[in-house]
Amino acid sequence: MRRWTLNPLVALYWQHFDGDWVIYDEGSGQTFVVDALMAAALMALESGCATEPEIAQQIVADMALSDLTGTAPHLLQMVQGLEFMAQMGVLEAVAA
Repeated sequence: MRRWTLNPLVALYWQHFDGDWVIYDEGSGQTFVVDALMAAALMALESGCATEPEIAQQIVADMALSDLTGTAPHLLQMVQGLEFMAQMGVLEAVAA
């Protein structure tokens, strides 16, 4: 299982527009447009969640969903989003 963390050089600034989130990373100067699921995952990481199950559980609570872990497409989408953000330097993944 992987543990996800924000890159220590990242400073995220958030703006919400019509269902999408625009995130500016002051550390790299990059701007990202993400959906609500990816925004919730990044917010969960900011609040201290680390593993994929912890992130999924926080998303369920934050978005008032009945379940996320039981819906494989949503969980796969979240993991793919985390991996993309790691490629962009926003996140770091380490073995738990």
